[in-house]
Amino acid sequence: MNHSSIWRLFKSFITLKVTQLLIVYFTPSRFDTSSDLLIPKEQYNSITTEILNKLITWDSVYFNDIFINDIKYEHQFVFCPGWLNLIKLIPIGSTYYSKQILSIIISNICHFTSVITLYFILNNIFKNSKLSYLSSLMMIFSPAGIFLTTNYSENLCNLLTLLTLLCYYKSIDFNNITTRSNKRINNTLLYVLSGIICAYGFTVRANTLLLGILYLFDLYDFLVVDENLYKSLLPIFTGSILGFTFIGENLYHYLLFCPSRGEWCENYFPSLFQFAQDHYWNVGFLKYWTLNNIPNFLLVTPIIIWNCYSIFIFWRLLPQYKKLTSLSFIQIIMIFGGVFFWNIQILNRLTSYSPLIYWTLAINYNKIWFKYVLGYMITWNLVQTSLFAAFLPPA
Repeated sequence: MNHSSIWRLFKSFITLKVTQLLIVYFTPSRFDTSSDLLIPKEQYNSITTEILNKLITWDSVYFNDIFINDIKYEHQFVFCPGWLNLIKLIPIGSTYYSKQILSIIISNICHFTSVITLYFILNNIFKNSKLSYLSSLMMIFSPAGIFLTTNYSENLCNLLTLLTLLCYYKSIDFNNITTRSNKRINNTLLYVLSGIICAYGFTVRANTLLLGILYLFDLYDFLVVDENLYKSLLPIFTGSILGFTFIGENLYHYLLFCPSRGEWCENYFPSLFQFAQDHYWNVGFLKYWTLNNIPNFLLVTPIIIWNCYSIFIFWRLLPQYKKLTSLSFIQIIMIFGGVFFWNIQILNRLTSYSPLIYWTLAINYNKIWFKYVLGYMITWNLVQTSLFAAFLPPA
């Protein structure tokens, strides 16, 4: 990627961000101003204060509070510590607004870095710089919208996910004719580094656990297809970094609350995260399938169609691009989980990392329907920003 391409991406990025902040500022009022009760008044100019106040809605209320204060309630443990502790540990700012500004800046840096990282991943896979550039441009206008401008944890999670994929794909030769699986690890250091980055990503957002599928596929190829126990040790070790992080986080919660807490402590697998999602956010099989959630299903339908289409396209390409098998499988599980188990509107955010959806758009940039999809993405970014600033769904 040359400097002019980066500059063009940066100009598009800044244009969108400035537009979103203007919409936030000029949105007439917030539907719910109860978050003001948590905000200590500080000396900022009226424009900055107005924007910051309107960005403290939905989960941002929790993030802003925990940036300054210690966790007090068990439901706050749902907000994984990787993002929270990063902002806490940076010795810049000590007040409510200053930490909010810091977290917004870092979040947006992560967003733009993700855009550049996506380019290198796709160019590594498809060897097409033009389509990789177009994919990166599409990621700027991701349907996650304003959530990638405020201080949610998605941007850091997306960056860590993409860095995991970049290290992973650069470490493996998928066209090695000396093995039955046609796969061989060329760079052990990069491969293990992908597992370390992935494990940190899990502490930022729990859905990163799905990236463990990468190493399970490798284990199957090396152990079952190649029948090579020695080669299988590396995916076992690398995947275990993520596995032990998962176990360690759950063990920490258990030692902190159990057995005196009862309830979730008595489950066969005592997971505070699973309990809190179920108890406080109503997450579970078909629990979100209610009449009052029909608007949320309708709003996220374009994203579901887009993701399903991208999976269909790449499933057809798997004989040519076998390295996409595990990534397509991860995408299928995420869509299935979002539709049947989770609060469905979060699919706008959870799938915002996916190289597949942006590449699907890029390879169809000369089709008539591409213009409509791009128009939808831009329009949705603007509409959603106004809804967010007014503290209205979807969130």
